[in-house]
Amino acid sequence: MMSPSPRPPAIFHCTPEPFRFFGRAAELALLDQAVSDPAISVVALLGLGGQGKTAIVQHWLQTLDSRPLDGLFFWSFYRGKDADLCLRQLYGYAERMDQPPDVSASYCVDHLLPVLRRERWVIILDGAEVVQHESGDWLGRFVHPELARLVEELASEPMPGVLVLTTRFPLPGLERRHHARVVDLANLDTASARELLKSVGVQGADAELDHAASAVGFHAKAVELLGTWLTHFENADALRVRELPLAKNDDCSPEENNVARVLAAFHCALPLETSDILALATAFRQPPTQERLLEYLSSAPLRVMLHDAWKRTYPTFQDRGPAWLASQIQDLIMLRLLERVGDKAHPVIDAHPLVQRGFEQFLGPTGQRHSATARAGFLHGRPDRRPPISLRDAREEVELFHAYCDAGLWNEADSIFIALDNPKHRFLAPAFERDLLVRFFPEGDWRKPPLWDGFGRWRSLAICLEMLGQFGDALQVYRPADAALTGDALIALGQLQPLLERESVPHPWQNLWRAYRAHALCLAGRTDEAVALARSLIPVDIYEWVHVFECLLRAGQLTDADVRGIPPQQDGWPSVVRRRMLLEWRRVSEPEADLEKDYRELVEAFDRGGLPWERALARLGFGRWLRQRGRTAESKGVAVEALEIGERYGMGVVVGEARGLLGAMAEQR
Repeated sequence: MMSPSPRPPAIFHCTPEPFRFFGRAAELALLDQAVSDPAISVVALLGLGGQGKTAIVQHWLQTLDSRPLDGLFFWSFYRGKDADLCLRQLYGYAERMDQPPDVSASYCVDHLLPVLRRERWVIILDGAEVVQHESGDWLGRFVHPELARLVEELASEPMPGVLVLTTRFPLPGLERRHHARVVDLANLDTASARELLKSVGVQGADAELDHAASAVGFHAKAVELLGTWLTHFENADALRVRELPLAKNDDCSPEENNVARVLAAFHCALPLETSDILALATAFRQPPTQERLLEYLSSAPLRVMLHDAWKRTYPTFQDRGPAWLASQIQDLIMLRLLERVGDKAHPVIDAHPLVQRGFEQFLGPTGQRHSATARAGFLHGRPDRRPPISLRDAREEVELFHAYCDAGLWNEADSIFIALDNPKHRFLAPAFERDLLVRFFPEGDWRKPPLWDGFGRWRSLAICLEMLGQFGDALQVYRPADAALTGDALIALGQLQPLLERESVPHPWQNLWRAYRAHALCLAGRTDEAVALARSLIPVDIYEWVHVFECLLRAGQLTDADVRGIPPQQDGWPSVVRRRMLLEWRRVSEPEADLEKDYRELVEAFDRGGLPWERALARLGFGRWLRQRGRTAESKGVAVEALEIGERYGMGVVVGEARGLLGAMAEQR
């Protein structure tokens, strides 16, 4: 069923359209079918870099004008690397908001799923490898758990429209999903490769053109770049393909080596200053606007690097002037080495990932560090720099953070992180903060020793994981010195033994540990010990109060608690936690009070904040209140929601209590 008024297309971090497009009829036919066939909910185009995944999608989108759609959403992770922001932007688009809302990713997914199963949408998530694990046992799995849930849930049921993914990596989460279609892209066929060479001006007999395309393995991006190189530097003669240098990197695929051969030919053919501009322009993590790139190329830090560190003898870029720099960028765009995308007023200068990686290799490790240091100096000294007040405003501070990381300046990177002022709370983005913290580790894997001996933000990383519901990972991240802070994760997972065995911990965490322990004793059935310990404590903050309160609540001793002692909280999730405790106290001590509105507002608040433990506890309290009022069917629905949350995040305590509530209602019937 169509929505009353279809949404206008939403294109975020757009990518350039293919210069020329040939072939791929089978893939285009599958995408056409998926828009109207509910049996195909997710289509994943898999292939090595440069094989035309994005080009297929871009070409296909041009054919959708006549299709009645409720929504069209395009997001490229090549430029918008924040999966959390992507989900919030997608939800904001579904709700017709001008800006992405400040809600949790889990809230977005919960509310998006019914919309996408009811309306006909086309969603494109391009370059998903950016947000997938790159190696190890988790190869191909999405780093963001809620993005994984959205994709896998959609692939599990019929859907009026389609979600299209492009990625270099496998997608193990889709292997057994009935409504997913995974397509492994092959190289271009001979005829398409030949026509692509002709379209960019290469001349020769068909056999000569075919030979030229075969020299780079019929790889789509390699063929396109080969064509522009032959046309601009080798008189458009297909036979000149024999001048391509050899390139073999055992760490790269044959296809990527083919692209590297053509890039090496460009590197030899381009003037040194043009080659430097290309390497510098492609070094940004988030591609800059053309205006910002021109500022960078004319900056003092870059001049020092080029002429003092790299000993360049050509005239400085400042002396050449902005018009000359702009013409150099335009020449590189004509060669298909750079790409201008976005709105005409403030276009972004981007490059294909294979071009980026290729020119990084020409710089070498030392050159890459120099480049990152110069980029950091430019970003640090920009006159419009100011503390960010939103994730959108934080973009250039995040770019600066990554520049320091690329340069190996870990102290400076840590200082930028501190200046963001606890983003997991301030920006409501624990996944965003986690992604910053894992930059301190090889390949972003916190299981490996950090790259910097001074790294000391294990606690922050563990708390991010807890807020994302990854309690098992959080327990691995906590260092021995922080063992006293593991109680939340231990209780959520039902791993009570460490709390039962150890009575005390060193200063300053004794009171918090004893609060954890009182809660654990109650959960373990040692109620008298639990209540005695809880009553001996004087909680001083919300963290301690939560566990003392839960102990007394579960033990049936809550009416004797002085809830007025719970300290008032400022805005943020601690204030909502306090509201939950006060509401639970009213449910027990004021059985006739009408608390429905309060409970519904509380559930909504925790859903928006995305705290799995508190989301489940709020529902369990609401379910008990509904049962007390004889509203069994509604109570069951709320208990089932709590059970699903508990199972999703492995929270054994929640699962047990939800099943207990459901069992009690079954016995009552």
